[in-house]
Amino acid sequence: MEKITKAFILIAFILNSSCYADNLVLSEKIRIEYPTPILISHGGPSLLFKYKDWTLMHETFNPKTFFQQIDLTDLEHEFVKSIFDKEERKKLPEWLRVIAKDFEVGLSVKPENIVHLKAGEIEIYGVHDKKKNGHIFILDKLAVHQLYVTGAKNKFDLIIHNIKER
Repeated sequence: MEKITKAFILIAFILNSSCYADNLVLSEKIRIEYPTPILISHGGPSLLFKYKDWTLMHETFNPKTFFQQIDLTDLEHEFVKSIFDKEERKKLPEWLRVIAKDFEVGLSVKPENIVHLKAGEIEIYGVHDKKKNGHIFILDKLAVHQLYVTGAKNKFDLIIHNIKER
């Protein structure tokens, strides 16, 4: 009976302590403050936060697999910027400009729905569309992080404005 009680207390402690996490540390420089979700799930390269009426998903941008036929290694920062910024796109080779333009269209990027923020050394680009899909790219020195917010614009705004420097 004592072993069952100790096991129950340990399980309760583990479940209880994991339910109140409210900071996701992405790197030594970046963290995201987020509301307590109903569920946190990790599968493959994705971390999913499930809420009653919206979701948040994180993945680290993989330059070898982001676009099937092309390895974007050492171009990932420039490529992401070029999706949101036409002046940045002009700096890319023609073939990569075409791909960036396709992503701009696919993400429904328009000047009026772009969010571009800087927090210390990190740069953040985001867009939220009429279908309630939000895409956020966080450019850190060593990596690019992708966040997907599925839900109302206010949830997208909540997340993008709670990306903080550590």
